[in-house]
Amino acid sequence: MTLLLAAVVAAASGDTLRLAPGVHPGPLRIERPTVILGAPGAILRGDGRGSVLEIRAPGTVVRGLRIEGSGRNMDTDDAGVMVRADSVTLEDLVIRDVLHGVYLRDVRGVVLRRLDIAGPRGLPESGTGNGIHLFASRAVRVEGNRIADVRDGMYFDYSDSVVVTGNRVSRVRFGLHYMFSHHNRFDRNVFTDNAAGAVIMSSRRVVVTDNVFAWNAGSRSYGLVLQTAAAPVVRGNLVVGNEVGVFFDNVIRGEFTGNLVAGNWLGFKLYGNSEGTRVTENAVVGNTFDATGGGAEGAYTFCVAGRGNYWAAAAGRGWDLDGDGVLDAPHQASSPLAELGLSRGGLRLFLGSPAARALDWAERTFPVFDVGGAVDPCPLATPRAPAMLGSLPAAAVASLGGRGGQQAAGALALVAGLVVLGTAARKNRRAP
Repeated sequence: MTLLLAAVVAAASGDTLRLAPGVHPGPLRIERPTVILGAPGAILRGDGRGSVLEIRAPGTVVRGLRIEGSGRNMDTDDAGVMVRADSVTLEDLVIRDVLHGVYLRDVRGVVLRRLDIAGPRGLPESGTGNGIHLFASRAVRVEGNRIADVRDGMYFDYSDSVVVTGNRVSRVRFGLHYMFSHHNRFDRNVFTDNAAGAVIMSSRRVVVTDNVFAWNAGSRSYGLVLQTAAAPVVRGNLVVGNEVGVFFDNVIRGEFTGNLVAGNWLGFKLYGNSEGTRVTENAVVGNTFDATGGGAEGAYTFCVAGRGNYWAAAAGRGWDLDGDGVLDAPHQASSPLAELGLSRGGLRLFLGSPAARALDWAERTFPVFDVGGAVDPCPLATPRAPAMLGSLPAAAVASLGGRGGQQAAGALALVAGLVVLGTAARKNRRAP
């Protein structure tokens, strides 16, 4: 029996254990409520089997440790920290060389704060776990964590009433992944350089506010995916520099308003199986193509109370003669060329050419193809700048949505669009 294990066994309920700098061998199981505080340089190191730290005592607090060396058995969900008790607090932990970072199993009232979680780089996806995995858990707070190089940054499985705020997730498959998880909220998070920023599937009443979904790279990258989602609320987010900005598939009574969708190869992918979903007062600028789909009756509403969306493509050639802030003509947002590019990726290099642009203009002016696309009856003349605009991280041109020669054009269009939005933000601040 190690000294640490002996101290844990001897501790009374509510005792505080202070771990000195150095390596403390694991694994370790907490059976009674305990406070474990690590001094700088304190490491809890597993032996490569099972979870490094397993918590079975409600009210346990663990703070200030480096935890490393879990097993990699998917069947037993090995983790840096396995939590099987309510009201546990994990703070200021560094978690490395693990399968899952933190795994919550059927718990309530857990707090995960300022965790730094990273898996080993270079492993195949099948050999990696999730940064934070929640199963059948409720009323959890996930705040100010950094997660990288795992399968999914945060994975929600049958977990409700969870608040996720102020986290940064990069180099994963899905930054945030909801499955059958309801009444959750995430705000002020930054998701970059992933296959998808966030994926909301088979979930109800998820609120998504003031997040950044930017520079998610790859030929099939997405900023935000809404799939079989009921009544999601998506407000004030930045969706910038992705292959597809926002993917709508079977979204029922959703609200997508006040967001910036910019610099993506495709801004919106709008399937016709949605119902009663509002897409209004967003700023759509600098995308190679703004939208495909969206024309099915009753699927999407682009104008509410006389207010639609700001489409840079419409504002550049439209007029607001009566000065009411709304352009005088409807805007056809969808393009048949975008549909062509989605189905035949090899043609994308040519879709940014002058000839292709002329064809797109001709199709809009004298329609030949019935693409059933999105039409905004009341496009806005000026954009509204989201509050998170100053939180957009920088990215290399190679991370921009689009491929080949489209990237340079996309970068210039995006910069121009952000200048417009910045000007709008300053005007809004000066307004009485």
